[in-house]
Amino acid sequence: MPNTTHAAPTSKLNLAYLLANPKELYQVKQIADVFHKHPETIRRWIKTDKITKPLSINGVYYFKGSDIVDYLNATNEGLNHG
Repeated sequence: MPNTTHAAPTSKLNLAYLLANPKELYQVKQIADVFHKHPETIRRWIKTDKITKPLSINGVYYFKGSDIVDYLNATNEGLNHG
């Protein structure tokens, strides 16, 4: 089950929140918000291994925040977005 100790913001997720909460799990829509992309783009990235593989729980993708932070550090993708 996703970590629910801290609820993600109800508005769009931003990079600052993700960096401050790397132990959380995030859905495709939330990661799309961080990258300023459409959720379908994130799904394509998953299929083409452009982004770290998420967990799949009951058919729903969840990204570990720490994996996304590592990806951002390795690629600098999205680090200039706030």
